[in-house]
Amino acid sequence: MKRLVGCALTCPALFAASLNLRPPVTALAFSPDGKSLVSSGPRSLLVWDAATNKLTRKIPIAGVARAITFRPDGHTLAVAEGVPGRSGAVSLIDFESGAVRVLEKTADEMLAVAFSRDGTLLAAGGSGGTVEVWTLPGNELAATLKGHSGWVTGLAFSPDGKFLASSSLDRSVRIWDPVKWTERMQLPQALVDPINAVAIAPEGDVLIFAEGGDTEHALRLWRTQNAAGQTRPFDTGACVPLATAFQTAPQHSRMIAACSDNTLRVMAIGGNTVLTLSGHTDWVYAAAVSADGQKVASGSGDGTVKIWNFAGKLVATLTEDAK
Repeated sequence: MKRLVGCALTCPALFAASLNLRPPVTALAFSPDGKSLVSSGPRSLLVWDAATNKLTRKIPIAGVARAITFRPDGHTLAVAEGVPGRSGAVSLIDFESGAVRVLEKTADEMLAVAFSRDGTLLAAGGSGGTVEVWTLPGNELAATLKGHSGWVTGLAFSPDGKFLASSSLDRSVRIWDPVKWTERMQLPQALVDPINAVAIAPEGDVLIFAEGGDTEHALRLWRTQNAAGQTRPFDTGACVPLATAFQTAPQHSRMIAACSDNTLRVMAIGGNTVLTLSGHTDWVYAAAVSADGQKVASGSGDGTVKIWNFAGKLVATLTEDAK
């Protein structure tokens, strides 16, 4: 299978840069107030007006953003970035001024960042295989969590703050205690392929993770009250899920998978596909849902961001070079 995760996140960016093509969009985040969408750009973050879909400004960064998340108050962005095989960093960015504070520099890429719901903790992980946690606003390193034997690809705090989940190319999802900073459990199924992403539903009752490689293509669901850690797989067919998100629907959440078959899949918690959003011409690496749950953004290797509604309509296509 072409471009397994790891290279899927890094090789296209290098290739695009060498040919002066549009770089892939590898990270997206809507602001909590719903007014802005932030996407990865060439050594920058691109800030879009979510109402007009116009590019409003650029925030320079040293590398390529692999993950972007807003602190719940909306004033601060956390960014995991890097240049493959050369350098990486975790940075905090003042969203209003664009001022950058680097929390950590590494010898290789950082791939995942997550804030706790109350904004007092920031977790980050990447190619080093560890998860670092800082307390805010003091920016003090609180813990370094060791257990993964491969790149950390995703992080998510539970809404109630009772656990932190991490996913990895080592084919595991680990659940950590955010008080003792010890591993509480590892989801026990004998998985055969890398885990590319993890997400937790806004209600906190469901965790999903994306398993995808040469053998298995599935979203797996864990109901967080299941102390045994049993998970349920949902086959995604030709789609190797590369990123995950949730939409808060009127009655319950829906799962979203960004896919290697150039689509977004919107799935009910029961597993059936509600929508398949097609329009990209390359792998979809990132997905983000607006705060009001009305729109989903997708970022692709084709260098575009697409905005969709949940009726399945393409609302806009965003490119940095659009006139």
